[in-house]
Amino acid sequence: MSESESEPERPIDIFRRSVAVIEENLPPTWSLSTQRSPDLSEAPLRLDLRSPDGAVAKFGVYAAHGVLSSDVPGIAERFPTGQPGFVCAKYLSEPVRRQLDSHAISYADATGNVSLTADRPAVWVRGRGADADPWRGPGRPSGQLTGDPSARVVRALADFAAPLAITALVRLAGASTGATYRVVQTLSDRELVTRLPRGGIGDVRWPKMLREWAAEAGAKAPTPHGFHAPDGLEALFDQLRQLSGHIYAGTASVAAAPFARYAPTRRAHFHADNVDQFADALGLRRVESGGDVWITAPLSPSAFDRLLTRDGIRIVAPSQAFADLLVGPDSDEAAAEHLLTWMIENESQWRRAASPATDRP
Repeated sequence: MSESESEPERPIDIFRRSVAVIEENLPPTWSLSTQRSPDLSEAPLRLDLRSPDGAVAKFGVYAAHGVLSSDVPGIAERFPTGQPGFVCAKYLSEPVRRQLDSHAISYADATGNVSLTADRPAVWVRGRGADADPWRGPGRPSGQLTGDPSARVVRALADFAAPLAITALVRLAGASTGATYRVVQTLSDRELVTRLPRGGIGDVRWPKMLREWAAEAGAKAPTPHGFHAPDGLEALFDQLRQLSGHIYAGTASVAAAPFARYAPTRRAHFHADNVDQFADALGLRRVESGGDVWITAPLSPSAFDRLLTRDGIRIVAPSQAFADLLVGPDSDEAAAEHLLTWMIENESQWRRAASPATDRP
């Protein structure tokens, strides 16, 4: 593993990195294929290995940030009888790898440790990666607005007007009930939301909430990839109006311009599920510096929640655009404040009302 490789955060990124490790160790006449993930950030449910004679081994997939030895028996039970299992993670320690081997589960991690076995077609692939977790650090402090659940809950609280029942917030955010309660408690402790007697959300100080979330989540932001649009941004925007089959959205100044243009867009920032495929579809040229296009793969799929289309181009919601203007690669504090002023003065144009029948506490 190259020292310059960034830490994969989303399950889909962990899976893609692990599949790349397998492909590096497979004979050239063998191939791997996957189905589309059920969720933008999640790994596919199955990995297919095809031999030169057309025989296929179908692996069930389990993706995780980390795996403990004690987790392995439970993971083994997830795979139906007769189906080979495949586990991928950022890093798998030697004791965990031994446990996986003892349960006949194939695996790969983002550092290069790999073991892939199947009876039909017969295959045995082994590779050695890191002996220690290259990304290990202190645990995340409690009460921080970082990670996918925080992004989901903060975005939902910004985009939907209170009051809101917790059950409605869970549904709108797409986070688990437990994670939603933890994030709401953090926001309540900071006096960013008020709680109603029955536990619902009574009021949201959404401008301050978005600022604090952006500042904390931005400390571990996705890696920005710089590109040059050979024919200029206007030609790029024309291409986007015709583009289909890609999960993307313009953000920062691109997304702010339809509501509160601060200055002409000189650099365009996009979120994309697959950076390389999106860039290739648009004919962009990768550059180390001085590009006019930034593309990032967001750590949370909430960046794609409640997308809008303006002038034929898909853009993120104003709440996401504001956060990306504050801390993204195309950050511009003055433009962020200009957008925030519009958001405060025009809440009814971008904040959605909760359903009186089901969402109100």
